[in-house]
Amino acid sequence: MIRQFASLCLLFGTAWTTIPQHNGYNVVFSDDFNGDQGSAVDGSKWDHHVPNKNNNDEVQHYTYGTDNAHLSGDGQLYIIPKKKGNDWYSAKLLSVGKWTPGAGKALLFEAEIWVPNFTGSPDKFAGLWPAFWAKGNSDRISNPVKWPKNGEWDILEVTNKMSNQNQATLHFIDASGQHNGAFNGRVTYTGGKYHTWAVKVDRRKDDWKAQTLTWYLDGNQFYQVTGAMIGTLDQWKELAWSPFYIVLNVALGGGYAGNPTENTISGYDASMRVRYVGVYETV
Repeated sequence: MIRQFASLCLLFGTAWTTIPQHNGYNVVFSDDFNGDQGSAVDGSKWDHHVPNKNNNDEVQHYTYGTDNAHLSGDGQLYIIPKKKGNDWYSAKLLSVGKWTPGAGKALLFEAEIWVPNFTGSPDKFAGLWPAFWAKGNSDRISNPVKWPKNGEWDILEVTNKMSNQNQATLHFIDASGQHNGAFNGRVTYTGGKYHTWAVKVDRRKDDWKAQTLTWYLDGNQFYQVTGAMIGTLDQWKELAWSPFYIVLNVALGGGYAGNPTENTISGYDASMRVRYVGVYETV
């Protein structure tokens, strides 16, 4: 997975980048976040999600403005949590598009992302919760299917409580009708550096039980779930045959992340930075 650099932009002195190409795959969606410093994300590709109420006992207020999500001017997206008074503000972006692999194909969701260095759980990062994940698009239809029945893939989900560990997780309704979040795998990464995170849903096996969902860090597999592990075809269809959309956000607080404190830093040093997002399907 080689990152391709475009020619130097002489007008601005900026090395614009393009997303990488992968052998055997076509790009079906991409955003390289090239644009003027401080400008908004492309509205044809991303929606801001500003719910009336947070999930998971989170404490942030999501906003529509560029104060909490904007382009860097050098080919990145910044999602920046900020404290104003006693309140925290951040951004949550949902891809307008949604994707699923065709029968006999594989689909890859991928992003190159920087998050703060949580190694050793320093107090200044308490409560931060940056994430790159995907949800089943059936929660956005006219008669929405509520979470977790629509399915969720957590690709990058890191917090200060987890130090330098990322946890990949599936959420769905199992055959007994209960929420199942027990499928998860952790990997160690180096914080404060850019890494490529990806999940691949692979339908190239005729037998659905042999089909897979696989997670990658910098091109190396660190977790995999098969249809056989999920157990029933209906649940596998929910997780692997249905359209999913991408979510990028920085939350604060909640039971998973722990709450921010008076020592939690606000602003650029607490941000999540994204160089590109790409969706790829096998030829």
